[in-house]
Parts: sequence; structure tokens; C-alpha cells
Amino acid sequence: MKKGFIAFLALCSITWSLAQSQQVIVGNHTFDTNNYEEIVTYLDNYWENNPNKYVKGSGYKVYQRWKELWKNYVNPDGSLMTESQKSKFLKRPKNKGVDVSNWTPLGPFSHVNQGSWSSGQGRVNVVCVDPSNTNTIYIGSANGGVWKSTDNGATWQNKSDYLPTIGVSGIAVDYNNSNIVYISTGDEDANDSYSSGIYKSTDGGNTWNLLFNPFTGSSVSGEIYVSPTNSNNIWFVSALGLFRSTNGGTSFTNPITSNLKEMRLKPGNPDVVYVVDGSGSTRNIRKSVDGGATFSIIKTYTGAGRIMIDVTPANPEYLYVLVSNSDNSFQTFDRSTDSGATFSVMNNTTDIYQSPQAYYDLALAASDTNAEIVYTGCLNVWKSTNGGTSFTVQNSWSSPTSSRYTHADIHDIKFFNSKIYVCSDGGIYVSENGGTSFVDKTVNGINISQFYRIDVAQNATSKVVGGLQDNGGFSLNNSNWICYHGADGMDAAINPTNINKVYGFIQNGGSLYTLNTSSSSNSGSHVANSPSGESGDWITALECGNSGTLYSGFKKLYRLNASNQWEPASTYTYTANIKAIRVSPINDKKVLISNGTTLQVSDGSSDPLVFSTVTAPFSFGWGGITNFDFNRSNPTFFYVITSNNVYKTLNNGSSFININYNLPAASEERRVAIIHQSNSINNTIYLATTKSVYYTDDSMTEWQLYRGNLPNTTITDIEVNNLENTVFVSTYGRGVWRSPVTPTSLGVEEISNDSNAIVLSPNPVVETARLNFEINEKVKVEVYNMTGQLVMNQEYNQITKETDIDLQNLTNGAYIINFTSEHHLISKKFIKK
Repeated sequence: MKKGFIAFLALCSITWSLAQSQQVIVGNHTFDTNNYEEIVTYLDNYWENNPNKYVKGSGYKVYQRWKELWKNYVNPDGSLMTESQKSKFLKRPKNKGVDVSNWTPLGPFSHVNQGSWSSGQGRVNVVCVDPSNTNTIYIGSANGGVWKSTDNGATWQNKSDYLPTIGVSGIAVDYNNSNIVYISTGDEDANDSYSSGIYKSTDGGNTWNLLFNPFTGSSVSGEIYVSPTNSNNIWFVSALGLFRSTNGGTSFTNPITSNLKEMRLKPGNPDVVYVVDGSGSTRNIRKSVDGGATFSIIKTYTGAGRIMIDVTPANPEYLYVLVSNSDNSFQTFDRSTDSGATFSVMNNTTDIYQSPQAYYDLALAASDTNAEIVYTGCLNVWKSTNGGTSFTVQNSWSSPTSSRYTHADIHDIKFFNSKIYVCSDGGIYVSENGGTSFVDKTVNGINISQFYRIDVAQNATSKVVGGLQDNGGFSLNNSNWICYHGADGMDAAINPTNINKVYGFIQNGGSLYTLNTSSSSNSGSHVANSPSGESGDWITALECGNSGTLYSGFKKLYRLNASNQWEPASTYTYTANIKAIRVSPINDKKVLISNGTTLQVSDGSSDPLVFSTVTAPFSFGWGGITNFDFNRSNPTFFYVITSNNVYKTLNNGSSFININYNLPAASEERRVAIIHQSNSINNTIYLATTKSVYYTDDSMTEWQLYRGNLPNTTITDIEVNNLENTVFVSTYGRGVWRSPVTPTSLGVEEISNDSNAIVLSPNPVVETARLNFEINEKVKVEVYNMTGQLVMNQEYNQITKETDIDLQNLTNGAYIINFTSEHHLISKKFIKK
């Protein structure tokens, strides 16, 4: 168990309470209900025929991302789960058996842009540099936690995988003690996670203790500050207002109770505090001269939306104000030169937003050395050298090869030590030359990608493809993650007949892209638009059969023909889009499809495909059908999951067996995806829930928890590579993770005639064994007995076909050997005699 988790369990007492607001903010809409279905019904109707639906910054994409994520966190009564409900697994009793999983991150830790017009890796909300050490940087991500670098962003370490919430929107380091760090949890801009409170570390982020948590529902907290002159004074902003402590966090008061996103301390005088509050289309700038105990309004804006403010030590009397209209477009850029006594309009004509999306992202920063230099960010970065009188755009979000590039959708800009730090949907970018060029620090190891879906090659090693929130399609080909198309990457597929060919959809199935991973010179290319008259779900189903048939799910099932056109694969038309597709590994014409409320299976012989509805002797239950999979050896067997149950059929759907067994209730963990391990000796299946992984097989009457080391973020998909014997999950915030398959699924393999097979020989082993597979990088070799105990651990610079693995000191018996490198994870069972 991680030290950080142990520290979390030792929570300090909370003496403050407040009735929790039930308001839910989705993009630019605010609701007084936390009922998911009511919110979705309203917004689906709102967007159905909205002419601005696909206009950049309209809010449609933000809504669809929220809808897809939070469908996994809905209680049976329709209410959204709280963060404590989402994180019940942290308190779950241990399994009856031993969890021998060993999940490790696969990335992306970095990427190569090969076709995207908006290359990025993951969303960063906030940045903070240690005031006592300029090389120490912290960043907070949407649903991927806090990351720390001690070498100016050359390398990074995750510091918060096991907190109840790993979305972070505020970070502060004590000016007098670099070991004391505070974080404010929840995703302030997009609500990918709600707040579980304020946490404090006294060892530089290695462990955390809960300091204060006034949140019980769907609220978020934002930036947090520590006084540079008195470490006992702490402030943070939130949906519940401004909170202030004068005793180092032992207790907090709540001097402002309206929703706050912005706060600044006056340089040189932290008793002067500025905040922005308000509701509707009226926004107030308030000022305190007593450290935040009381406030007075110094400026009111009407017809306004989000407002950003900033100050500068180059002239402490300056207060800059960036004001949005109520429709989230640019209204005005103002300045006070007398600490808020008066304000002047500096610019109200230059559209420095370029997109009306201030509800989702907006940033403002004044130079720390020149009070006349300011930067703003919404879609791109803009710069003024004359206090905002005029602005010039510094970059273009669609020009990723430019030295000035930063990804679109900018959430934070800050100055530290004359350097500019830009946080966006693509990552963290730093300029040391006033914005002439930016360096992407995300690619130095920050694994925060938000994957919607993945696919894994079954007959090759280290080939993964998937789609990322706002960062396009990513393909792992042996050693490199390649970003091969832009927009939101969605469902993806690898062609089993040509494993170098990968496919990926953008949102709503609007465009299909492909990449030939065998050619270093080829970039991703457009293949097809959506079928005429069709618009798929936000995540449009995509699946490739073993014979190379590529299927997509709209209101009809389509397949890609030789002319790269979508043609109907069947004549049946649904009233709602197909949400999931699975093709039999034996026959491309035998297909399972569902629109969420009905399940159909094709007969496997007709063309066009002929489907029959599976009439199950049970209700598919609250939440409908979420996923299914064929038994890879016998397609008359298949497995179906709903939000709250798991079923299997042994007769092509004529009857079903409920195998929910001991799984947690759906109110704790929604069933997300299921996969069958084709080479397992006992039909092992793996189930991904929102936070965990489980497995069971034909010999068991319970599910075994299989989540060792998995971070507390949302799981979105699960796959198995049967060549390396590895199970993969994608997450919405921490990239792709992998673990060896359960040892109980492996048999002792004979020498195979399949030239593609990975074999350990001889088996049984007397003294040494060899692997018929080369791993040309550092390899850790671990041997476990069948109870999960590590009994041998060796390291090699590489593994060749001539490398002897010395196993002679093992006692006789059965073992599992794992070969783990940066890009490979191979698991084999052997007998020692």
C-alpha cells in the first residue's frame, strides 16, 4: 500500500459545516438539480437542432465530455455520485484471495506528432513554482493528479494517485518551507471531478493529509494561496465562496459565500485581497484590506460572464481585469493603477478570445518584471506591451510545428521568475523569452491523457491505439506514441490482417482517420466522413473483425468498403444510435450490436447481415446495456454487462446466467467493459468498472479484485493481448495501464508451430530457459510462485534469443515469470523440476 494512502486515512477532524449547494455546472449551463437524466434530457434537447452546435466554443463538446464521463457515476435514483461515493473502493475490504495484479503505466509519457493539427497530451489546470527553488514545479491536472518536477520540467513524478479526488485546480507552496504544499481538489473548469477538499503535505507532496473539506456534493474548489509573510494565512476559492484560515488550516471561515474562481494578493501587502464574485450577468470585483475578513465592492460589471484578474510585483498598484460578456465572448480589458480606486478601459475592440468559450477556459497574467506587459489566453496566447492598449496574437492552436505553439483552450497563465507558464488542454508549455517560443514540458513524462477507448493488437506486441479528449488519435507502435489526427479522438481499431494499419474516429463519427505505423514518413490521413444523413454518438462505435471488416455504429450498422466509403452492413435501422459492436474472432459476419436498450446478434452467414433480437429472461436494468464480448474460442458463448449486472450465455442468447456474484452494487461501481482472454485455460473474463478491475472464470463463483496500483481515476475500456498475456485499461486522466493476466488463466505452453508465438523453453525447466523473443531495452525479470509471492528478481540490459534465464535455484513447482520493460510486459507459466 502506498504511503500517501496511509497518510490520507489519518484524517484530521473538521469542525466547520455548511449546507451543500446542489447546483451543477455543465459548460455554460447551471442547474439547480443534480439529477443526471434531467440535465441530459434538457441539454440533449437544447443541442438537437442548435445551429451553433459545431461552432468552436459553443459548449457542445464540453457537454458531451461531461455526459460521457458522468454517466458512470449516477446513482439508481438518478442523482450524481459524490466524490466519497466514487471512491468507496479505497475503503473496500481485501479479497478472500490474493490480488496478484501489478498495474503499471504505459503512457503516453511523450508523443510524436504525425498528422495532428492540435497536438497535445493531456489537460493541465494549474501550475505553481516553489518560491524557494526555481527548479521545482508542480502542475495540477483535470483527473490525473498533481505532478512534481525538481529539474525544471525535465522529468516528472506523480504525487497523488490514491487520494479520493485526483483532479486538481489549485496548488500553493509555503514561502518559508518548501516541504509544505497545499492542493485544492476538483476540476474547476470542466467538472471532470468534484472536490474532496483541501490537502496538505509536509514532505514535498509524498504524502497528503486532508486539511479541510466543506464539500458534500457537486462542488469544486480552485486556486489556493499562502501568505508570503505569514504561513498561517491561507485562502482558497470555490463554488461555495472564499475560505480563509488564520491558523494554518486548523479552522476556516467563509467570508464570501457566492461562487468564486478568481483571487489575487497584492504584491508586498497580502492584507489586500482581490476577488471576483457574482451571479447571473452581474460580476463584482471586491477588495479586502484586512486579509480577507471583510470586503467592499470596487467595480461592478453588467452583462458579464467570467472575469479574470491579475497583479504584478513590478507595480503593486496595478490591477488588470479581463471581462467576458454573458455569452462568453470578449467584452473589455481594463486596468486600475491605484489598487482598485479607479479603473480605465484599455481595450474593448480586439477580440483576444477568438472563440466564445470563456466559461471553459480563460487566463490572464501580468509580467513580474514589467508592469506594462500582459498575456491573455483563451484559444491562443495574446500579448500586450503597453498595458493592454493593443494586443498581438502570439501563436496558433492549429500550427503544432511552430516554435510558438501551445495547445488550444488555455486554463492558466502564470509568471514565475520571468518565465511564462501556459496550462492548456494539451499540457504545460514554458517560455523563457517572452513568448517568442514555447517548450512543451508535458512530453517529459506527464502521463495525464484522457482516453475514451482503446484497441490492442492480438497478434503483435506493444501495439495500442486509442482516442483522447481534445488531443486526437494516439497509436503506440513498439516504442513511440504517435499522435496521428486531431480533434477529440474517440473509438479506435487495429486491423488484424495488417497490424500496422490503425483507425480512429473523431467526435460523433464525423471523420475516420488512419495511420500506417510501418512508415515513419506517413502521417495520419482522412479516410471517410460519416455516412450521409448520419450523426453518431459522441463516442461512435468502431470495431474491426479478424478478417479485416471495419464496422461502425450509427442508426445503422455500416462497414467500410474497398472504396473507403461506409456502406450499410444490414438493412435494419434503429431509432437510437448503435453504442457498441463486437465481432466474433472466428467469423466477421457474426456480430453483436446494441443501442443500449436492445441486444442483437447476426446469424453469421447472410450478407447483408441478418440480426435477431436476443430476448433475455431478465431486464437489462437501470442504465441499459453497456458492453459485451464473445468467448474468443466459442462464439455461441458471450458475456453481457449492464450498469448493475453481468450475464453469460452458453447458447447464443437463448438463456442467460447471472454471474454478478459478489460485485459491488452499481451505486458504488458501474460496469464499464468486459473482455474474454482467448488463451485462458478456464475461460477467464475481465471486468472493468469505473474504478476497478475484476476477473472470474468457469471454476469460480465470485469475482476477484484485480486493481493493484491502479490510480483513482475513471476507467473507460479494457483489452487483452493474448500474445504477451497482458491486460490493458484506458483511463480518463492517467493514460493507459497494463498488468500481467491472472496466473490462474495460464497453462504450461508446449513449443508452438506458430512463428508469431512467444514461447519460454524448455518447459518444464531444469536449470535455465530462453525466450524466443527479443526485447532491446532494459528488462526486469520477476518470478512469482502460485500464491503471488515474489521469489526471484533479475535485471537485464536486453533479452535476446540466446539469453539464458537462470532458474536453477527455484524449488520444484509451478511459477509465473514476467518480463517487464518500457514497452513490453510478457507473462508465462512454467514448471520447475
